[in-house]
This record gives sequence, C-alpha cells and structure tokens, in this order.
Amino acid sequence: MYIFIQVIGFLAFIISLIAYQQKRKKDVLLCMVLSNIINLIHYFLLGAYSGCITKLVAIARDSFIVIKDKNKKLSSGLFLIIFILIYIALSIYTYTNVLSLFPLIAAIIYIIPTWYGDSKIIKITALFCYFLWLIYNIYVISIAGIIANIISMISIIISLRRKNKLL
Repeated sequence: MYIFIQVIGFLAFIISLIAYQQKRKKDVLLCMVLSNIINLIHYFLLGAYSGCITKLVAIARDSFIVIKDKNKKLSSGLFLIIFILIYIALSIYTYTNVLSLFPLIAAIIYIIPTWYGDSKIIKITALFCYFLWLIYNIYVISIAGIIANIISMISIIISLRRKNKLL
C-alpha cells in the first residue's frame, strides 16, 4: 500500500511540473488544481491530515482564482481574507506540532501572489513554499513529496532562468 501511495504522489508531482512550465497564470492554476486533487488523495492515505486539508482548500482557492480573474466582482480582497481565515481555522483544527503548520503557512504565503500576481511572482513564491513543503514531507515520510519538492524547485528555477528573469 505504501508504494501505491507514493505512486499517487509521483503522479501529482508530474502534473505540477507541467504546471510551472506554463506561461499564463490561468494555465498554471488549472494544472495545479489537478495536481492538488491527486495530492489530496496522497496525503490522506499517508495520514498526513494537515497536508490533506491544505490541498483541499488549495483546490477551491485555485479554482476560485481562475473564476475571479474572469469576473471582477469576485476580485474583492474580502474573498482573499476569507481564504486566509479558512487556512488559519484549519491550522488550528489540524495542529499536532509546529511541523504540521508548514503546509498551511506555505498556503497562506502562496495565496497572496496567486491572487494578485503574474506567473513570475507565483513561481518565485512557490520556491519558498516548496521548501516548507519539503520539510513537511520529510516529517510525514512522503518520498514522492520529497523528490517532487526538490525537482519542482529546480524546475521553477530553470523556467525562470530560461526567460532570463532570475539569476
């Protein structure tokens, strides 16, 4: 069963690699919704509930951001605050120790540039968030997550360098 759980994690990872090679914010987010759905299953099967809950909200968050970018009435900062409050409430609910907060801290950091930023800002922020996830994945022993975070960080750096926007 553990190997099957890791295979699910690797599938989510492959989709996230594809996401960060996209040029448009909408395309990055749509790929990430699919990746997060698969990752939700991965973390649930691992019993890593902070990661699981974070992915569940990330699916709603990224879907909402794609919709709000088409409908300016939904662009209110009120919705951003609601998502942040949901993350805070869930962090209290799933808290077991400091490391269990890392996925939720990463999600709160990530939501602001995804809400307002372009694909470059999203990618740069994702580097730091992937580092927090890396620590969490080591903690929950997600081999797929560890490898995915390291390679995703490298992939984002390559994508940014390829466009001469970083380093």
